[in-house]
Formats: sequence, structure tokens, C-alpha cells
Amino acid sequence: MSIAWHRSGARWLCLVGMLGVGLWLAACAQPQAPAHLDTLTTPPPDTVRQRAARRLGLATAYFEQGQTTVAQQEVRAALQIDPNYAEAYSLLGLIHQRDNAPALAEQSFQQALQLAALSPLRTNELASVQHNYGWFLCEQNNFAQAQTQFVRALSHAAYTAAAKTWTTSALCQLRAGQRVEARNGFQQALVLEPNNALVRYQLAALDWQDGNPQRAQATLSPLNASAQASPESLWLGIQLARALAQPPQMQQLGQQLSQRYPQSTQAQAWLERKFEDK
Repeated sequence: MSIAWHRSGARWLCLVGMLGVGLWLAACAQPQAPAHLDTLTTPPPDTVRQRAARRLGLATAYFEQGQTTVAQQEVRAALQIDPNYAEAYSLLGLIHQRDNAPALAEQSFQQALQLAALSPLRTNELASVQHNYGWFLCEQNNFAQAQTQFVRALSHAAYTAAAKTWTTSALCQLRAGQRVEARNGFQQALVLEPNNALVRYQLAALDWQDGNPQRAQATLSPLNASAQASPESLWLGIQLARALAQPPQMQQLGQQLSQRYPQSTQAQAWLERKFEDK
């Protein structure tokens, strides 16, 4: 992140004096920081990569807010500081992907992969690039190539975001119609992150679609009992309770849905008792 440096009043006086008469020059020397300052405060990062990372952090924030033009400008600033920053090119690929410029996205990801593979190897950086490139390929319907990238990312023993990649890989397999493989991916992700709301919902939805409401309910119940419960998960819970002939459970989930998400389409469906049987 960028840091705004504020000049002290004394420094402003020095600048004014320098513009007036040369006699002020000696008085305007930059004051030295106290010797104990580093023990009381943390010095700002000043390496090339750390300075570039601050700009990339801004770029990521803008990207997450959907401001791709500003995000691209911040990525450019990061690469002007550190031209070998693989993750900056990776984010640039995601920006071009969102802006529907697949050729530019492909170029950005290829540059990111090339840089991330250089020595010294940063495992998480390379795996992150492979993850992002895999999702790009999935959105281009290149499903086999996408899974190759996900597998490569997961092959790094020190990779710290494996649950995210298992989840993304499974979502891609669902998109490709590979339900068995998707289930395996979601289960792997759930082992790593038992509180992952998206994974629990997706697994429960698969079980419901496959005609196993008991297993779906067992998977979904911890989610609906948590603060992460969503209109979609609560509505699925209602449908499961209805299929299992559990009126009290239906009523409890319906009240929860109406109270927490009164404006949702699911809450309206509950009020009107508009159930959709499979």
C-alpha cells in the first residue's frame, strides 16, 4: 500500500527560507532521526519487491471492487518498480480476462509463468500464477488444460492456498460436466477447510441432485447453523427438510431465512411456499 509522507512544519519553514535568502541553507539541513526511532517504530519496507507489492496491493483492491482501469494502472506502476514481478503479470491477466481481452490475458499469464519459474523459485508465487491461469483457461472452456494448471499448482508441497485451488478446480469440473471429479475436489477442499461455506453448499447440492438428501443435510447443517448461512444454503436446507419429512426443521430454517434475508427471492418463495421438486 502507498504511504503518504507528511512534512513537518520545520521543513516547510526551511523551504521558504531557501527561496528567500541563502543564509538559511545551513539551518535547512534535514534533521537526523533519533537513534532510538527504529526500536519504537517499524521502518518502512524499501526493497524493490516490497515497494512493488504495495502498488500491487492497491491494484488488487481496485480489481476486487471492479475498477479494472485503475487496477491496471496500479499494476503498471508495480511493474515499473519491479519488471520481474510475476504476480503483477498474473493479476494483469485476470484484469484482461475480466475485460474480455483473452489474447492480452494469455500474454500476461505466459509472462507471469516465465518469471515465476526463474530462480530463486518462490513456490507460492508460481502456484498462485498456475491457479489463476487455470481459471482463465477454464473460462475459455479449455478444461483439460485448466486442470493441468491446477494439478501443477497443487503439486507444490509448500503451497499454502491448496484449498482454494481444489475448490476452483472442482468448480471448473462442474462447468465441464465432470460431477464425480468435482465431488472429489470439493471433498479435498473440505478436509483442508471444514468451514468453507462455498464447498459445503456445493457438496450438499451435488448430494441433493444425486438423490441423497440425508447426506446432503449432514453436510449442509453445520453451514446453516453458522453465521455464514446464505439465502441459497437456507433454501436448500428447507428443501432437504421437506424431502425428509421434517416440518419443525423446515419451520426453523424458514424463520431464519425470513429474518436474516427478508428481501431475498428465497424468503419470498418460503412465504409463498413455492417449492420446486426435482
